[in-house]
Amino acid sequence: IQPQTLTKSFSTPSLNFYKKLINDHSDELECPCSLISSPYDEYIQIQPIFHQICSSELISNEWRLNVTASLISNLSAYNQRDYRLFLSTHLQFLTGLCQLSMQTVNQSIQQSLSSLMITKQLLSEENFNLHINSMINEAKSNAPSTFIRLLSLLQATNHGNAIVSAYGTNYQYKASVYDLFQTTLYTQAIISDDNCSCQLNSTCIINASFIEMNSTQSITINGLKMGCTPSGSLLASTLECFYDQSCINLIQTMAGYNTNITPIPLNINNSRFLMNMTVMNLINDLFVEKWSAILNYSSYFYKCSPMICSYTYIQQLDSFYTLTYLLGLYGGLTIVLKWISPKIVYFINKIYQRRKKTTNSIKPISTIESETIEIMDTNNINNSPASSQSLQTVSSHSKSLFSVSSHYWIFGLIGFILVAIGILIPFIYVLQERRNHSTSTGTISFNDFHHS
Repeated sequence: IQPQTLTKSFSTPSLNFYKKLINDHSDELECPCSLISSPYDEYIQIQPIFHQICSSELISNEWRLNVTASLISNLSAYNQRDYRLFLSTHLQFLTGLCQLSMQTVNQSIQQSLSSLMITKQLLSEENFNLHINSMINEAKSNAPSTFIRLLSLLQATNHGNAIVSAYGTNYQYKASVYDLFQTTLYTQAIISDDNCSCQLNSTCIINASFIEMNSTQSITINGLKMGCTPSGSLLASTLECFYDQSCINLIQTMAGYNTNITPIPLNINNSRFLMNMTVMNLINDLFVEKWSAILNYSSYFYKCSPMICSYTYIQQLDSFYTLTYLLGLYGGLTIVLKWISPKIVYFINKIYQRRKKTTNSIKPISTIESETIEIMDTNNINNSPASSQSLQTVSSHSKSLFSVSSHYWIFGLIGFILVAIGILIPFIYVLQERRNHSTSTGTISFNDFHHS
């Protein structure tokens, strides 16, 4: 007797009833969706939260124009190591990076949410959340790749073609002192203090500083860099200065912006990024602090709209089931035996009658043959071999009939014994199960009585 595997089904389950089913039968429950595909935006909302620098007044056009309004329009008047050369460009570039990052992220989110979510079976709320989080992580990893490739392409193009910066910080034009009427100017790469040539390396950088006019005294700016190009130096810079109010005041003072209205510095507690992270590291995450997602599982459930839910389970053996099964087996054997028993009895009776007739017909032949043999012996007739052959034939025929009938009797007896054993064993099994059950019940009752 083997345990049975049963399937239980429920038509058009509600959300609450489905949650109850999934709690009780999470591994076996199956609910085919009537609609297997639907766009993600019907039950997901993704709201990215960007770095605070992208919404700060520090990169606003108003503050940039005000802080650079007092600078000399001819920037060549400043020393090539003076940060006032790069101040306006850095602020514009940082603003552009934030805007492009936000645009890239929003496009990636829109593309992901417009795609179809295909599920043949209804997902549980836990698996639904895991699936959506996996989709969001994939969007987070794919979004920066296109933007970073474009930025790297622009940098490689500028450096490979030796495009001269308008600020004269990577190449300088040189004229020959021997040819006063030449129409061609030659370029010469700028070499920094550590012998880094802008011709060979586009990432040559130095610490940014303000240099007083007609003086060699410099004031270093924390975190900001200068180099061959404004873009390359900003990518290597950090935003540490924008977390420090005194550093912001220094920029305003050296730029000639004298006003009591200053931007609010950044707050390190509002960011997951460290202050000393470079701008390039921020771009790798597209300035995104957090991807905030709102999931609506009920909308997904009603969109899937399962028409039926079912689960399979194994029915364990018990006394009632075993007794019912054995009674059914007994009833089946009874019907079979009622049909086959008369045929067995009839067949055995036919064999017996045939054997009886064969035995009765053999006796006269044996007597005649015996008398014939005696007469032949007394008369010494030469045909004795023929008579002996006839006697052997009759005798062997009688033995074969007896052997066949004996075999049928033996087979019939064995079959009857097997049927009897097949009927008795189930009853013995049921009796033993009941005895074990009563013994265990008695033991539990005794223990309860003992503890009480």
